[in-house]
Amino acid sequence: MSVTFGKRIFESLNKQITEELIIGYTLLSMSSVFADMNLKGCEQWAREQSQNRLQRSQKIFDHIILRGAKVKLMPIPAPKHDWRAPLHMFEEVSRIEQRTSGNFTAMVEIATAEKDYASLNFLQWFVEEQIKNDAFITYLLDRLRKMQSTDIGVLMFDNELVSSSKTPSI
Repeated sequence: MSVTFGKRIFESLNKQITEELIIGYTLLSMSSVFADMNLKGCEQWAREQSQNRLQRSQKIFDHIILRGAKVKLMPIPAPKHDWRAPLHMFEEVSRIEQRTSGNFTAMVEIATAEKDYASLNFLQWFVEEQIKNDAFITYLLDRLRKMQSTDIGVLMFDNELVSSSKTPSI
């Protein structure tokens, strides 16, 4: 198959598929840890976010295929599984979101430099999603920091996540 877009954006998109899968795997691991902590709202939230990341990776996968290129899947390392507190996990998610936002910003710059307007248009959805994701995880992290000083506060935070039937995707 012939690649109908630049080499750098092609490589970046392939790399982002792997990143999304790694993030999804990490969130699934977090879901297991939350379950072990008996925090059902956090468990459900992390599981939903894991599924969202799989969907995002598939969206990028489809874009590459649609453009006439062959996707190059890379190995996915085992995720971390030994977090000690919900706050640590949400701080990790915040770092992941910041890194992901940087990845998409870099891809927009590459697509612009390569004059790949199809990829540039495609990436706009991800940029907008990242703005929402960054804001939402900042909100959750602020809430948890305020509530985490007591077990009751953490349970209230968890209950808020249970109460919100479908949390915004990150």
